[in-house]
Amino acid sequence: MFKQERNYIGVMMTEETLKVSVLKVSSSQKRVTQVIKRDIKDVEQDGLITELTSVMKEINVKNARTFCEIPLSMITTKNIEIPSLNPEEIKSIIDLQAGRHTPYSREEIIVGYITIGIFQRNYTKVLLLIVNRSAVLDQLNVLEASGIKVENVYFAPESIAKFYAEVLEVQEEDPPIAIIDIGSFQTYFIVGFNRTVATCRLIPVGMHHLINEKDAQEKFVSELLNSLEAYQSEDINQLPEKYILTSDDTKVKELKPLLEEKIKGRLEILSYLERIDGPQPVMMRLASEYNEESFLDVISGGLYAEELQVDLTPDEIKVQRSIEEKGRELIKAGVFSIVLLFLVIGIFFATLYSKSESLAALDKIYAQKHRQVMALDWIAQKTRIIKDYASTRMTELDIIDEMYHLIPEDIYLEKIDINEDGTINISGISQSMSRVFNFVTALEESGLFKGVKTNSTSEKQDRGQKVATFDITFRLESAKDPKETEAPKEATGQGTEQGAKQGTEQG
Repeated sequence: MFKQERNYIGVMMTEETLKVSVLKVSSSQKRVTQVIKRDIKDVEQDGLITELTSVMKEINVKNARTFCEIPLSMITTKNIEIPSLNPEEIKSIIDLQAGRHTPYSREEIIVGYITIGIFQRNYTKVLLLIVNRSAVLDQLNVLEASGIKVENVYFAPESIAKFYAEVLEVQEEDPPIAIIDIGSFQTYFIVGFNRTVATCRLIPVGMHHLINEKDAQEKFVSELLNSLEAYQSEDINQLPEKYILTSDDTKVKELKPLLEEKIKGRLEILSYLERIDGPQPVMMRLASEYNEESFLDVISGGLYAEELQVDLTPDEIKVQRSIEEKGRELIKAGVFSIVLLFLVIGIFFATLYSKSESLAALDKIYAQKHRQVMALDWIAQKTRIIKDYASTRMTELDIIDEMYHLIPEDIYLEKIDINEDGTINISGISQSMSRVFNFVTALEESGLFKGVKTNSTSEKQDRGQKVATFDITFRLESAKDPKETEAPKEATGQGTEQGAKQGTEQG
């Protein structure tokens, strides 16, 4: 029934007595943790506020749900039958008929009702409750002035009927049970049916009268019989088969034989103190110090707060509580939104900081790697330069070596010009023209050269002999073919000039 542990504070104020109970209720246990009683007869309102403030300081319970129970003397009850089974229709009919059962106007009263059961299939039996609005507000204002914020106003006989329905394990449609709860100055006579209250009446005789007045027993029995006669005349239900006395006090035990003679039914004493749980000091106080008073009303209200049908809290108080609750929810939502915003911002900056740290670490690693790469690139460049130099140098040596093997002994060269594009230009002197042609053929057959071309041949006198001069151009086999737009003659001329210079240097 209860999802979590909750504290309840029950308050009952009559003209003579103030009663307060504190309960701790959860799904596993229901305990009465504290009870307090004060005599407030002839106490003015200011004194009552002071007394209530003192009681709340003595209780000192935080986060408790407070309920108030209005004395039965302030409530008008009426059993009626509603020709409907629909809860909304029943509520509408009761709102329309409530003013007919009281001299007050509809605005001056608070109306509640308890559904008892179905009668003749199409009728619903209802216990109608009517209470003066100003009387309820007066009590609530006194409590609020004492720092007590009441959340609900309950009807005590309803919770008492539920208490004994659970004790006796009453099932639906079981015969009615009468409950006689004797307090200090008054007694509740309750007829329970269908696990709720079917009717109730306040008997103006209590333990105080039974102890101090000689004719109190006869008066008590007379009032009880009148209540039974009224119940029977209204044809509410069959007469109770069982009667329960809620106290085992000596005066109650003395009263039992007299009651058994007058009523028709079994009479049993089932003390509510034996059916509740609480610390030993609290139970001892109830049994001895408060033995003349019944705390069943303010205790049962907390035990069954979640199951009661009636709440006599004025509408304006309910609206005020609703606004306050919505305000608290709005504040909670605002605080939650702010916390969520800060949480999101915190996560964002934490993520940003984490990424910044990661980026800084990567930058550090990259800077180190970059220095290593630059060093390796510098080494590669130097290696490439050396390799190119060595490769170029070896090419020239290969050319000279090949030329050395191909040139006949009667031919000597005057100039060798090697260009960067792989073009080679040579010029020299041969003793005969046929040797020149043979030399050209040898160059063409060499695997190192290609594109051999004789630029010019001629005869001249050299040292008194007739010799042949030649000028030949060819390219390395590995050299790319020249573009068509290039001018071979210019290259040849340049090669000739460079060859002449080189030949001059060699000479």
